[in-house]
Amino acid sequence: MNRIDSIAVATVLLCQVGMPWGIVAPDKNHANPRGAHASEQVAASFPIDEQRLPLSKFNIYRGESHAHSVYTWSHGAHREDSSGPLKADWDQQRYRNYQGPPVKYFERAKAQGFDFFAITDHSQEQPLQPVDPQRNEAWLDTLAAAEQSSDDTFVAMPGFEYSRNPPFDTDRTGTGHINAINVAEYVNAEHMSLPTFYDWLKRAAPAGGDGYVVASFNHPGRTQFHDWAYLDDEIVEFITMFELRTVYRGPPRWDAYVRALNRGWKVSPISVTDSHGYWHLENIPPLTYVLAPELTKAALTRAMRQRRTYTSWAGLRNTQVDLKYSVNGYVMGSTLNRPTTLDFYVQIKTHPDDPDQRVRRIQVLRNHPTDLDGVEVAAEASFDGNEAEITWTTTIEDSVSRYFLLRVHHNSDVRDGVFNKHGSTYAAPVWTGR
Repeated sequence: MNRIDSIAVATVLLCQVGMPWGIVAPDKNHANPRGAHASEQVAASFPIDEQRLPLSKFNIYRGESHAHSVYTWSHGAHREDSSGPLKADWDQQRYRNYQGPPVKYFERAKAQGFDFFAITDHSQEQPLQPVDPQRNEAWLDTLAAAEQSSDDTFVAMPGFEYSRNPPFDTDRTGTGHINAINVAEYVNAEHMSLPTFYDWLKRAAPAGGDGYVVASFNHPGRTQFHDWAYLDDEIVEFITMFELRTVYRGPPRWDAYVRALNRGWKVSPISVTDSHGYWHLENIPPLTYVLAPELTKAALTRAMRQRRTYTSWAGLRNTQVDLKYSVNGYVMGSTLNRPTTLDFYVQIKTHPDDPDQRVRRIQVLRNHPTDLDGVEVAAEASFDGNEAEITWTTTIEDSVSRYFLLRVHHNSDVRDGVFNKHGSTYAAPVWTGR
């Protein structure tokens, strides 16, 4: 792709359609008429298995997988009260304040020390209409900005947020938002049901033919996505991440996460800002961590597909919790072959200058045998909270559980000797293969 001036593209695009946007006819075909989802376009749909690599082979990368640019035009920091009139002092020429096109996000993320960053605008927004991945200028700008912003120190990824809202759900097949990351094309949730979107994901090609398509459940309610329906052996390998915490929406979505796991979805936890402006990017550290052998789009998206993620919001705003763990020599996120003895090896290192991040308790949780909304504590250990580095091992005998999940409480999670409910670090489960 030739290098383009993304600022100029965004400015011209916004002016062409007018502010506010004119009415755009919906896309009746729900997909690219040039055969966007042909199976022959899919490159390496199922990644190479890295789950038996030793922990020392994995680096820890930090980033953001859910952010909106100015192409989410109807709401955001560029508007009064988020969805009102445009702010009078918004710089609509160089986008130096409030909100801007994807390239500006990638520039700022790189400057803030993020290892990776994904732009995931709502695909029903007017800049992305009509749906035409080969000609829509907002989508082409997103792809170009991601390609041009990536280098040896930073990976920029294009994506979109499939937002199936209740007014669209005329067939009552379910509602919810899902991020499709590193995709070459996009669809509009207004015209595509949830099960049809799952089929689309299975055939979607990666952007630039590089890496893997991966998806996440966004800020879910307990029984969203038609109470976690339409699960099959294929889609479970594409939707592999779960937004456990969305910063501006409060506490973690623990009830929804447990129910999704107990329904059979194999999803690893992440946390996001779901930002609609620059403020979160410049004031909140990256809260999603990915274990990968190297910092490339292929390595990161492969790690996401193989569920090697964890999330932490421990301590102050300089959160930096390095965590790796394995079970029977398999790295977090792996699926084992029905073991009855599980040997856990856990390494945690916290920010040396923030005592609030130091570990106070590690818990291994497993699915409740009968309650779809429950988990049990399979093992736990307490610590004095004085060490910045912890290594912990434990062995669990179990022949029936389907997964084990790691939860960590830090000094910041204890008040007057009492642990809070959720802790502030969660690592990907290990599934037993049952």
